[in-house]
Amino acid sequence: MIIVNTPGNGDRSWGPLQHAQWHGFTPTDLVFPSFLFIIGVSAWFSFKKFDHNPGREVLGKIWRRTAIIFLTGLLLWYVPGFFVALFTGKLGGFFSEFLENVRIPGVLQRLALCYGIGSTLALFLPQRALIATGAALLLIYWGVMWIFGQGADPYSLQTNAVLRLDLWLMGPSHLYHGDHVAGVPFAFDPEGGLSSLPAIGTFITGYVTGGFLDSCRDRRLAISELFPAAVLLILAGLVWSEWLGFPLNKKLWTSSFVLYTGGLSLLLFCLTIWLVDVKGRGGYLSFFRVFGLNPLLAYVTSELLVVILYSFKLTGPDGAGQSAYPWLYHHTTAALAGDNSWGSFLFAVAYMLVIWFIAWGFYRRGIFLKI
Repeated sequence: MIIVNTPGNGDRSWGPLQHAQWHGFTPTDLVFPSFLFIIGVSAWFSFKKFDHNPGREVLGKIWRRTAIIFLTGLLLWYVPGFFVALFTGKLGGFFSEFLENVRIPGVLQRLALCYGIGSTLALFLPQRALIATGAALLLIYWGVMWIFGQGADPYSLQTNAVLRLDLWLMGPSHLYHGDHVAGVPFAFDPEGGLSSLPAIGTFITGYVTGGFLDSCRDRRLAISELFPAAVLLILAGLVWSEWLGFPLNKKLWTSSFVLYTGGLSLLLFCLTIWLVDVKGRGGYLSFFRVFGLNPLLAYVTSELLVVILYSFKLTGPDGAGQSAYPWLYHHTTAALAGDNSWGSFLFAVAYMLVIWFIAWGFYRRGIFLKI
């Protein structure tokens, strides 16, 4: 996710590191749902200490964690502006602008909601009822999108029900403006409120997978059971998309997208189990432990550093008025490999390694951000 989010020059991003513009699928579109899938797997093992019973202690932990993650996502992009306003005595103007323009949905906000709602459902419902609930969410979402979308195409950028609900609830100033219509930024949020419902199904897929893995100690047997399930999910997603008309779409998090990416995530999970538990080659993955044990720290650090670099304006003769982020890109990898997909890719990898070394410093000291 760090590599995807920090390409140096987004207009030059390497093809596989770009999201599908609307309908369709790229490898990058798998990053977010696979992370949510793993959160679901981890939740199963986390709740073992509470015997998977919805007591006050575990529910308190779940919703406290949900609130912290949600607020972190809400405030992250405004940290530098807050300190500037604090030191310049303009806090009143800062808070006014924040309340008028803060983006309410977001990546961390969606993770928080899916974790909070999904975990609560998982603790209160038996496994079969939980699976049925996940399936019902996907079917209900399909129906809502079809009924409440407008025009001939209810799944287009400008007519979908996700946009309609978000505009009614929050207004355009509180949504993402990264998509464009006729070259003009358009208010549509890919982490919108309505599309968070099927995303809960992604969490549930991971949670059920964690339960099965915990009950099946023979890892070879587990893979033999999980692999066909992954293939079935992938095929179901493709059928729903190609034959039943609900296309794969990450920005709408369509039901077909949930099944398709759930199957791909499960395939990658099986590959990891085979490599680590069956073949004993976990050492090859030790690089990823640094991120895996401190994911929130790594993500927040990567996003906050980008905000700071964009907020810092250069005053030198070769960069007057330019933000530090594009200046850094043009004077490093773009200068080395050119302002093209390779320069963009190298910058993204270099930035990821910087964040890795920061996380590694915490890892070496046994410091892990837990909430």
